[in-house]
Amino acid sequence: MKTKRNLLLRTIFVLTFFSTVWFLYGCQQVVSIDLNTANPRIVVEGNIKDQPGPYSVFLSMTGSYFDTTLATPPVSHAQVVITDNLGNRDTLKEVISGTYQSSTLLGVSGRTYMLSVKADGKEYIATSSMPTKVFIDSLYALPRHGFGGESGYDIYVTFKDPPELGNYYRINARSSTVIPADSIDGRRYRLFTDKLTNGNEMTERIRAGRNVNVGDTITIELCSIDKASYDYFNTLSDILSSDRSPTSLAPENPNSNISSDALGYFAAYTIDSKQIVLR
Repeated sequence: MKTKRNLLLRTIFVLTFFSTVWFLYGCQQVVSIDLNTANPRIVVEGNIKDQPGPYSVFLSMTGSYFDTTLATPPVSHAQVVITDNLGNRDTLKEVISGTYQSSTLLGVSGRTYMLSVKADGKEYIATSSMPTKVFIDSLYALPRHGFGGESGYDIYVTFKDPPELGNYYRINARSSTVIPADSIDGRRYRLFTDKLTNGNEMTERIRAGRNVNVGDTITIELCSIDKASYDYFNTLSDILSSDRSPTSLAPENPNSNISSDALGYFAAYTIDSKQIVLR
């Protein structure tokens, strides 16, 4: 998990750098930029779920482009506080360098959470509202036989979208035998909105090929997220699926709900999960 997070942070740093290069190139200026010292920025990653804590907030800085270890320096000795709209307050404790954990905070659907991070004389603020929980109605898998003898499974997840417009979802799919655990079909971010399906029964198909086998346990998580989280992961997905070439498009960083020009996200969401064994 740490390696994947470091890779993502390095990708964001590269996108920030190339955005600068693209802008300056368009202005017809000749510049020389030191990639080792180009504007390091704080990265905030925080999650609150409707499941027992503790919950974690990770703080780091964008690292050097030339660092082959993908190291992202942690931010220590910060003040990290999360409050909710009922007045509850939790000051997170730094358990390891750059990792801060809650002690009394509860993740409850319908509450709004405010994150405050004070580090190096600057404050970063974010807000996220935990949506109404949506439950998985059914989960099943059907064997699939493709051309050339390649076999696999089609995994179907069904759930009922609430009648109110403006619901956003992320589906995570994991296998008991696939490493990394989020790659049973090569997709990391499965994002859905009810913009065209408001109030309907929704059925999503996950195509799992040769990465899974008979006897594997498949875990599906249906996460109900807010719009800010949806926008972050949606733009991140677009970036990771592009060629990220600075000569094709001016790359940008994912949309963030963190203030003061920080990178990353703060998300409060609900999770419903089910498991099946492939037969």
